[in-house]
Amino acid sequence: MNRRFFLLLAAGMYRGLRDMTNLQVNDRTPLEDGNVEVVHTSVFRAGANGGNACPIVPYADRLSDNEMQTLARRFGLDTVFILQPQSKTADLRLRYFVPDHEMGISGHATIAAVTVALFNRSTKKKRLWIETVSGLYEISWEEGADGIAVTLEQNQPWFGPTAAPQQVARVLAIPSDLFVAGSPIQCVSVSRAKLLVPLNDWKVLDAMNPDFEALWHLCDELEVTGLYVFTRHTNKEGADVEARQFPLRAGFPEDAAKGVAAAALGAYLATYDHKSRTGHYHFRIAQGYAMGAPSLIEAIVECENGKVTRTAIRGTAHIVRRERILDRQVSQP
Repeated sequence: MNRRFFLLLAAGMYRGLRDMTNLQVNDRTPLEDGNVEVVHTSVFRAGANGGNACPIVPYADRLSDNEMQTLARRFGLDTVFILQPQSKTADLRLRYFVPDHEMGISGHATIAAVTVALFNRSTKKKRLWIETVSGLYEISWEEGADGIAVTLEQNQPWFGPTAAPQQVARVLAIPSDLFVAGSPIQCVSVSRAKLLVPLNDWKVLDAMNPDFEALWHLCDELEVTGLYVFTRHTNKEGADVEARQFPLRAGFPEDAAKGVAAAALGAYLATYDHKSRTGHYHFRIAQGYAMGAPSLIEAIVECENGKVTRTAIRGTAHIVRRERILDRQVSQP
């Protein structure tokens, strides 16, 4: 790549970020008036109206737990707060709230927060460590044609108990013969446990309407944080798999794109479809179509000597807009 081409590419990416955000490029410091800055993002989007919306609150150290929870309820979404790290190893500390509670880690929210931190010049490192309630996670990033592609490393997978098809069929309100024969309905975790549910058809996936009270009860019973229902047979462009995520009592019934669940699904597919054969696997997972928010997540898996040795997700967050919220509004329940 010659120097002129690189400069043109960099200039084009910069203009794109500037135009998308409506932010002043020098406005990278905490607000001096005491108000709260919120940067709204869209993560993993496949098309102009797709992706998972995620509000980011930079410079959030002065906010209390109650104020963070209040903001998450205000937005009705996964909301992530960027703070100074407490660990000497970490470059950034993140806390994640959904409307009903705090979470240990959220994949799409991490990608969004790192993108905002890079834009704000809070960090410039190509590899960095993120401190979360669930532990430390490694991040890398690179500039691409669609913006900043962030890779979030996950843990080696844990494969837990399986669930009976009849039991899961009741909570999803579908016949039990629609599950894939020979593919287990199984709890899998690479950071937070999900129940992975294989269906044989994307039309069934898109049309289903679960019994949420029963679904949450099943999550409690299996000690998982949601159901990730998927099919290998999808008509979505560019996708290898299609999925829907139904979280446990998050304050909303469904996620448009969930990185943690996608990474667990990648480990599942590498284990059962590829028999953990040594190699490097990429799975493109469509999500959000049933919600009108088309998304595409890349799950990365590496296998060696008959087992999964690495799991990660990769994606891009687009900055949409910024708003300022008065302190008194943050403190109101």
